[in-house]
Amino acid sequence: MKGTGFIRIALIFLIILSLFLTWAIWTMPSQYDEQTNNDQKKTSSVTISRQLSHVFGPSQIVLHEAGMDKITTNRAILSTFSKFFMVDWQMENLEDPLEISNENYQNSLSQSDKIELIYLENIPFGMMSDKFANLPGEYQNRTFDRVYLSISEPDRIYFYNTDSDLLYSSSLEGVDQEKLMAALRKEEAAYQSVMTVKAKNNNIYLPIAPFELPYLTYMVERQPNSLFIERLFDDTSEVKETRSENSVQYIDYISKMFVNEDTNILSYYRNRASDKKMPLTETLRDSFTELMLYENWSDEIHFFDYNSQSNVVTYRRYIDGYPVFGTTDYGATHITIVENGMSELQVPLMVAQTPISDEDNQKELLNGEELLLHLAEQGYAIEEIEDIQLGYTWSNSSESSRVISLEPDWYIYVNGSWLNSRDLHQDGGDESSGL
Repeated sequence: MKGTGFIRIALIFLIILSLFLTWAIWTMPSQYDEQTNNDQKKTSSVTISRQLSHVFGPSQIVLHEAGMDKITTNRAILSTFSKFFMVDWQMENLEDPLEISNENYQNSLSQSDKIELIYLENIPFGMMSDKFANLPGEYQNRTFDRVYLSISEPDRIYFYNTDSDLLYSSSLEGVDQEKLMAALRKEEAAYQSVMTVKAKNNNIYLPIAPFELPYLTYMVERQPNSLFIERLFDDTSEVKETRSENSVQYIDYISKMFVNEDTNILSYYRNRASDKKMPLTETLRDSFTELMLYENWSDEIHFFDYNSQSNVVTYRRYIDGYPVFGTTDYGATHITIVENGMSELQVPLMVAQTPISDEDNQKELLNGEELLLHLAEQGYAIEEIEDIQLGYTWSNSSESSRVISLEPDWYIYVNGSWLNSRDLHQDGGDESSGL
């Protein structure tokens, strides 16, 4: 009898406990939501790990085979070649450069099957000095933006600067022919047949046939101001906050941080007086260190531009192998480096998180001939254009601040601005349409 009474009491207790837990689940969800939000903030504040060899690596690879030229932006192939450079391959010393024209450089690519690596901006040899057995100091800050080697006899490598018309060469060791070919022939790699077009200072590769790229839609997240306050200010207790209708400013005795809450672009300035001109290699390495602290984009980032007058280094966000642009430039991070450290920073606070795209929603893009005809009709001669890139245009959704759309577009670089080809006016270079 005593045992039966104990069992009854235990059952009543369990029933009461069950009812209480059910009530708690239905009436107190806010605690869970708050914990989830905190966890998301912690996740979003973790800086993405990046490799210097990828950020300063090639953005395109061109195969010159049997009189045909094919291009790819496949991330797996680009990453593999970056690894080849930084891990597997070794070079001796650079030989004295030869001065050759862009035309002669292009002719040399057609003499036998070649692999050509295309860089967005001039890269100093000092960024890979540890890969040379002996790199003289005078070459540390000399630069290149094209690299090629022979597919059949990869025992020599060539570096070309399209601005100075200088061609450097070095012996190459550690190339595994089988690995090289496997990297080029990856099944997922998408190559496009291209034609060569002579632009203002260099040769540009444009597709021969029309092609399609998908429209992309992403959920985005805004990085919290507090994350940057903690990293940019030495003593947060000294920081004073000032708010206006669409902005907030944080100031201490030596620096200030400004956030435009309409565009979600952060700008930072710190007074660091310095008259000393830093070497290019040192500037880029220091800027990369800062990039690692403040850029939380989860996809690829590439070194995109360097202004030698202002010491501003520009890095651009990439998605699916293509650069991101926009009327409000959510694709670019600008870092100013001086002798004593970073003096200025501009970084977008919005980052893409989760793709929600319809893969069947594709956009047909102009091929090379159609694009050049369109540019000519708008008053842009190819001889005046410095570069042409295929990229994605960022647009905020009118329905939700958490959603963005990315539309594939052609972009041209002229008069120091990146212009969307579909927004050009027939005026031969209205800088007001720059992006």
